[in-house]
Amino acid sequence: MADKPFTDRINDLNKDIETIRKEEQGKLINEGLDRLKYEYEIGKNDKYIITYIFDEKGCFEISFDGYFEKEEDVNKVLESFTKELNLNLFEVPEEDNNLVRLKSLDKKFTIEFDYKNSTRGIAKAMVFANI
Repeated sequence: MADKPFTDRINDLNKDIETIRKEEQGKLINEGLDRLKYEYEIGKNDKYIITYIFDEKGCFEISFDGYFEKEEDVNKVLESFTKELNLNLFEVPEEDNNLVRLKSLDKKFTIEFDYKNSTRGIAKAMVFANI
C-alpha cells in the first residue's frame, strides 16, 4: 500500500469515475456504470482489491479487501491502517463483533475495519461518505 495508503483514499470520495480511472494504478478487473474494481498482487499468495462505488455525485464508497496467506499479515495490515489515521480527527471508535467503526468529527465520512475473518487471511476496510 506504499503507493497510496488506504487513508489517502479518503480524498477520493466525491471524485467522478473518470478521474478515479485516470489516477488508479492497479489492474482493472471489473467495471460498470457505478463501480471500478482494481487488483494489486503484493506477494506470492497475497493480494488486495480496491473497489470504488459511484452515484451521480461521485465516489461515495471505497473498499479494501485483502487476501493473505498468513493471519499475522492481516493483523499487520489492519494495524498499519490505524497508524496512518490521525485519530484526533475521529470520534471515539466503536467496536462490535470484530468491526471497528470510526466516524470523522466533521461527520463527512466513516471508516470501518473488519477483522472477523483474520484467521482465514482476510482483511476488510471501507471508507464511505456520510450522505
